[in-house]
Parts: sequence; structure tokens; C-alpha cells
Amino acid sequence: MPVETLLRRGQLLLTAALFSLTVPLAACVPGGADEAMDEDTAEEESALTDVQAGTQLRVTASALNLRGSASTNAQILDVLDEGAIVTCVQKSGANGWVRVESADGTRGWVSREYVAVASAGGGGSASGGGETCDPDRADGAVGGYQKALHDAIAWAEGTRNHSEDGYDVMFSFEIMDSCNRHPNRCIAYGNTCSTAAGRYQFLKGTWDSVKSANGLSNFEPENQEIGAKYLMNSVRHVTVPQNRPMTASEFSNAMSKLSYEWASLPPGRYGQPVKSASQMRSMYCSLAGC
Repeated sequence: MPVETLLRRGQLLLTAALFSLTVPLAACVPGGADEAMDEDTAEEESALTDVQAGTQLRVTASALNLRGSASTNAQILDVLDEGAIVTCVQKSGANGWVRVESADGTRGWVSREYVAVASAGGGGSASGGGETCDPDRADGAVGGYQKALHDAIAWAEGTRNHSEDGYDVMFSFEIMDSCNRHPNRCIAYGNTCSTAAGRYQFLKGTWDSVKSANGLSNFEPENQEIGAKYLMNSVRHVTVPQNRPMTASEFSNAMSKLSYEWASLPPGRYGQPVKSASQMRSMYCSLAGC
């Protein structure tokens, strides 16, 4: 990859990171975090999907309100600590709220934005990739049709099916030891270097803005999925239907917008090798069932 290409891409991603800082964050409320619904967040919330009853969820906010109903005006029943495990007791989530039961048996509602599907192995090992990068952690983090688009992009980036399905892959295909945090290693290439890491090759500056905007606590697979969705839906303003595959026209428009974020996508804005429009459409349809 030419030096000027990397510089242009770095400048672009910095612009995206700065733009993301203008996106309103969740309002602070007494006791913990909530996500309020309003017209400004309607497009982003439309991408949320249901969580199935019985699914275990992990709190990603530093403190999360457990409320009596699906509203920021409802009574706060408890405040859940970061890392707490709750269980979904009713298929819910598409409207931004999930009905859950806490460890002490209290049932209530929490914001979908501040819980992630918990892995069977809990937080995993801090000393190696293992459980912290386990692809199973990402199951259910985003909806099926959203994930199909993510998978197609990971294929274009070359990370799909590589090592831990790409979640532990750094620039030039070096493997990180753990997904507890973005590795922030600037790996040399020619006269420059790149910090790109993870399934979707987040630069460190981009990841920091994504992490802040979404209240993410680590770089584990479920949060990489949430981060990719945020870049697509909120930064690049791509609307991904949640109940059907994208039409050919929708997909073409999405590629045009997302090619500013991922250099491997057509039409190829940075002079490096890219997948063709027909290759991307074919791969996406094989995953989404067009």
C-alpha cells in the first residue's frame, strides 16, 4: 500500500472520528446510563434487533439503570455494574429496550445499547487471544442481515475466516494476543505504519471514537460488531434493512458510502486492490440470501 494511500486513509478516518464526536451520546441520568428514544436517534435505533428469551447479556456501561418499564421516565429498580450478567426473559430489544432478570431475580428493562451477548467463557483470559477473541462471542450482537453485510466487508478486508474469524487480526495479518483492548500497535509498512486491527481493521483513533460513542468497554468480538454497525449506520448513514436483504440499488449505494471507510470496497477510492462491485454483491447475496 503506497505511503500516500495510507496517509489519505488516515486523514479520512480521522475526519470520520471527528464527525462521530458530533453524534449525541446517551444522556446521563441519575444512577446510571439509559438510551432515550427521539427523532434524532430513530435511524440508529431502527437497526437494533430483538434478543431471544434465555440469552445471557453482559452490561457494558459503567453503571446501567434497570427500570420498571421501557422508558427513561420509569422507576429505577436497580443500578447494574459494568460486567454484570443479566438474562433476557422476553424476546425484546428492537425498540431499544430489553426485558431482563438480574442475578438477584429482579426483573425490569435495560437499554439495548448498553448490553452485549455474553460468552460462555465470561470475560476470557487476559494473557492470550483464546476466549477474548472467540468468534462465538459475536453471536447475536447485530441482526442477521446486518451481520451479512459485516461478513462481506470482512471478506473484502481479508480477515473473514482468518485465525479467530478476523477478530484478532492486525494490519499485515499479525495476530494479537488478546481482544481485551485495541492493541494500538503501529505496524511498519514502507516509510509509515498502520494501527489497523480487528475484523474490520479499526485504526486506533477511529476505535477510540467508536468506543466512546457507544460506551464500549473492550475490543472483544461483540463490540467490534457494534463498532462496525456504528460506522455504517451512524457515521456513513447506510440504512440496513433488518427483515430482508438489501436490493441491488441499496447495496450499490451502500458500497459507495462505505468505500470511504473501507478501502477494499468498490469503487476503490484509494488506489489499492479492491473487490469489484459484482464480487461484493455476489458474496453478500450468498450470505444474506438475495
